[in-house]
Amino acid sequence: MSDDLEARRRTTWPTAAELQQAADTLRAAAPHLDGKLRGLADPVADLLDETANTLSWLAPYRDNEPGYNIWETACRVARVINGTEERR
Repeated sequence: MSDDLEARRRTTWPTAAELQQAADTLRAAAPHLDGKLRGLADPVADLLDETANTLSWLAPYRDNEPGYNIWETACRVARVINGTEERR
């Protein structure tokens, strides 16, 4: 976790759990990634944590509300990382 994020407490809103779990999974995998994925895990984990901290208190969002697209995108990324995304 970056120093800035480490200094702050994570939100406790239940809607943040999926994003936080994915961030933790990415950080745990980071040392084992090679090639093009090396260096990608920590920034994506930071993004998931930032999104959770910033937007989870209003989630879920309706598709006409500000925040909907970033929240839905972050949740989809989290579901893929967590292995809960349905295969198409």
